[in-house]
Amino acid sequence: MSLHPPAPTDFAGTVEAWAQTVRTVTDLGRALRPGDAERPTDCPGWTVADQLAHVLGGEAMVAGDPDPDVDVSGYSYLRHDFGTRHERFVEARRGRTPGDLVEELDWRLEERLAAYRAEGVTGEEPVTGPFGPTTLGELVGIRTFDVWMHEQDLREALERPGGLDTPAAALSVSRLFAVLPRVVARDAQVGPGNAVVLDLTGPTVGRAGVRVEEQSGRAVGVPLFSGEDVEHPDVVTTSLSMSTRVAMRLAGGRRSPDDLPVTVHGDDAVAARVLPALAITP
Repeated sequence: MSLHPPAPTDFAGTVEAWAQTVRTVTDLGRALRPGDAERPTDCPGWTVADQLAHVLGGEAMVAGDPDPDVDVSGYSYLRHDFGTRHERFVEARRGRTPGDLVEELDWRLEERLAAYRAEGVTGEEPVTGPFGPTTLGELVGIRTFDVWMHEQDLREALERPGGLDTPAAALSVSRLFAVLPRVVARDAQVGPGNAVVLDLTGPTVGRAGVRVEEQSGRAVGVPLFSGEDVEHPDVVTTSLSMSTRVAMRLAGGRRSPDDLPVTVHGDDAVAARVLPALAITP
């Protein structure tokens, strides 16, 4: 796996990446024009204002706020308990002005930064994340990915592109690259004897690949470009080339592969299975 610019690898760098994308969300919120708050976004049922509320709600959850006691049963786009829980935090903030949401997000940012930068905090502290027990460093990484994806949702809706070569962007791409073996072998069910290479053309430039092998009777994805000097069996390689924006719209499940420009070299049938499986968000 290669990536430029590189993703942060330490806790302090991850915190900086998270803070940068949160600040960008607040900047976008401050710059809204009349009618912008009601614009639809790529998340079903959510407006621009709802996106702001969701980012804010995520930080409230991390801070330990109790789940709001509100009814969200009428929203048909909710598919699982994870989404329902997050929707409660959005619903509790519907009707508030974007300025009010941004103001609260400002102090939430400072509150969390104070906690993350407190003396003795290393990122190794055990915490409970959205998917179960984890470390504080991993939790901030998850929050960086989530906030950056919603920053891009806001940018798409507001027609204000950017933020595709920041530390938060690189961290988000690295998370897609890290799960590519699972995506190819398990989710897309690409068979042994195949390899898939994902080439990102920029602004964050990166390359990751997976070779599928049979191990103990099942298909397993083995990362390519690991730097190991070992011989590998011949495989049929399918390369998928796309921009950072396209890759991460797919990773977020925001757009259909049919609606985005992707260049395929190799087996079209393999590509047709892998591209929708790149959607790695709940």
